[in-house]
Amino acid sequence: MNTKTIHILALGFFTLLFSSCGEYQKALKSDDSTVKYQLAEKLYKEKDYSRAERLFEQIVPRYLGKPQGERIVFMYADGFYQRKKYNLAAYQFEKFLKNYPKSQKAEEAMFLEGKCYFFDSPKYSLTQTETYKALDKLQSFIDRYPNSEYMREANNMVLELLTKLQQKSFEIAKGYDKIRDYQASIKAFDNFLVENPGSVFREEAMYYRLHSAYELAKNSVKTKEKQRFQDAKSLYENFIKTFPDSQYKNKAEKIYNDINKKISEL
Repeated sequence: MNTKTIHILALGFFTLLFSSCGEYQKALKSDDSTVKYQLAEKLYKEKDYSRAERLFEQIVPRYLGKPQGERIVFMYADGFYQRKKYNLAAYQFEKFLKNYPKSQKAEEAMFLEGKCYFFDSPKYSLTQTETYKALDKLQSFIDRYPNSEYMREANNMVLELLTKLQQKSFEIAKGYDKIRDYQASIKAFDNFLVENPGSVFREEAMYYRLHSAYELAKNSVKTKEKQRFQDAKSLYENFIKTFPDSQYKNKAEKIYNDINKKISEL
């Protein structure tokens, strides 16, 4: 490619660029909603979501509730979603569903609204407000569209969110064991195991409950030692029956042997 050809192509590119910018600025300043709508849709289809967003923002109030508004509000919401502005996207998808509940896009909008909250769900150690919102939205979607093409993804997100909440509860209970508040630890693990029978943290929770019960017995007054060691022994038996090949088996057996020794000495 010679220098002259390169110059021609560059000139064409910049001419097109400035023409596009001029058209966009003209549309922004225009009072004609149709002009804004047509260019916004064009930019949206070209995945220029940022510029499309500014135009949609100007015309959404004018079209809301009207037939054309169905396409506009959905594209406006999806633009936020594509740009990972999940909070704003969720709000717009909710507005879309409120105004166009019978739309053919309602199923997708409801799914994406839940997905937005899923993406905004923080790590387990933080406040889980968005996690609960995501679960609520996704469960509503699952109940309403049980045969949806998005069902598998929705179920996977629900499972991930539930696991996150379980991890938070588990870590709180484990924290009590760490600071040697063994009674609080046992109670927290009891509640956790009842509320989350199929949790991936079940094995570890049962081991730490045993550990807390053992430590509580060791640090008890004489009048409570025997009963508490017996309680810890029962927890060991339950643990080893449930997880005979547990990764904590050696530690648990060491605790069990010391429990038996302590009971024989009482």
